[in-house]
Amino acid sequence: GLLLRMGSTTEAGMKPTTLLVIFATIQFITYLDRGIISTYLGDIQDDYHLSSLQTGTLAGAYMVGYMAASPIFAHLAAKYHPLFLIGFGLSVWSFAVVCTGLSLEFGTILLARTLSGVGEASFACLAPPLIDARAPPAKKSLWMSIFYINIPVGYAFGYLVAGQWEASGAVSNSFAWRIPFIFAGIVLIPLIIYLFCKSKDPSFSYANKNAHQHGDSKEDTQTGLLDGTDDSKGLNNHLINTDDGSITPINEVGEFETDDDGIHEDMSFLEELKIVCSNRIYLLIILGYAAQTFVVGGFAYWGIKYVEEALGLSESSATLTFGGLTVFTGVAGTGTGGLLLDYFRRGADQGADPNLEKLISTERACMLMSVCAILSLPCVVLGMGLNSLYAFVPLVGLGEFLIFLCLSPINSAVVWITPYQVSPLALALSVLSNHLLGDAISPILIGALLDSTGNQWRTVFVLLSFWLVWPILLWLPAWKFARNEVSRARKKRNMSIC
Repeated sequence: GLLLRMGSTTEAGMKPTTLLVIFATIQFITYLDRGIISTYLGDIQDDYHLSSLQTGTLAGAYMVGYMAASPIFAHLAAKYHPLFLIGFGLSVWSFAVVCTGLSLEFGTILLARTLSGVGEASFACLAPPLIDARAPPAKKSLWMSIFYINIPVGYAFGYLVAGQWEASGAVSNSFAWRIPFIFAGIVLIPLIIYLFCKSKDPSFSYANKNAHQHGDSKEDTQTGLLDGTDDSKGLNNHLINTDDGSITPINEVGEFETDDDGIHEDMSFLEELKIVCSNRIYLLIILGYAAQTFVVGGFAYWGIKYVEEALGLSESSATLTFGGLTVFTGVAGTGTGGLLLDYFRRGADQGADPNLEKLISTERACMLMSVCAILSLPCVVLGMGLNSLYAFVPLVGLGEFLIFLCLSPINSAVVWITPYQVSPLALALSVLSNHLLGDAISPILIGALLDSTGNQWRTVFVLLSFWLVWPILLWLPAWKFARNEVSRARKKRNMSIC
């Protein structure tokens, strides 16, 4: 696990707050790119004479690269320095985004978007566990929300910046949409160089958990409690499901038992995969997340065009309305989700039992996700169905707020419910399902439906909104299973005390 010293650094190390700021900035820039391409769909479509289906495929191509590379980077995390892998991936991303702006026709922009997905995959699966491991214990959810809040904020700023740039008329329309892509690709380069410079820092590792332990000082004991390197009380005690469906520490399951609590540096990919996928709570969480992303991704990709066509706003007004709504709900929802989860986690420390603490935290995350999923469905359906801007803004805004509120609980639960050493793979599989079943296909499906229905925007988006029933059907059982695991762990703890 990580060698972690909160508020201090190793000789070549990085302060936890510095890590958070850098990763949050990278998250913002990568999602800025997604907002930019959503804003310029019409320009790209006109320049390259594309159908709606082809235009939607640009998002699908990006996600194909994203999905294909995530498991590879996750598996390499135990063998190579995570900051080096992140820097390498983001170098590919930067190159690909610049190439998006320099593309010549549909084939070249399709290839560039695919490569940008490959590049970002390293960051998506390796960064969150590093943040969670270095965050103060009482503020883990808040730190994760600061990181994930840059998804909606970056997306929305992409809408706003691109829309206002085009409206300014500073460059002719045939080239105007290309410049923001070139800018986004270049502006990330200094951060990439910084990550490469820190890629020999020994305080970052997904390898053997004993690799960087130093002595038995009080500080090192606190380090172990934070990052899971303490053998008896690590927050990242390793959990998988046994044959009866219950969650059990890995070192109690013979097949993976080793001298290192069942986790070792040379685990095969299949061993890692079995550890992650044997956890039914984890599977229900990521499948519900994928269903939610199906709706959010489709709406994000086509949202500005929807506001233009269905509500009759001009392009600049649609950009400001949709972008502003996304910024507000994204910031408010994601931040509120982190704060609420930290509030509900208070008192989860059951006599310094880290296993029970993680289970209680996961259970409360599932509770928060389930409630928000139930409330968001009618808001989004009504907001899309009513033919009024005055209904759209408050109802869809409230629905987006509730959806974004789930972001920090979802990703925090994924990290908590899986062993630290395989958490990159857990996040990679979450990314894989999130896009394979979510926003890799929804823009393409929406484009196909628009072509087949003669651009019946309201009908298509109302149908899209009903997909939000799936998070409800998946997260309610996850909440139930998490409650059962908490009860089981409490009974086991009480028996051991007796």
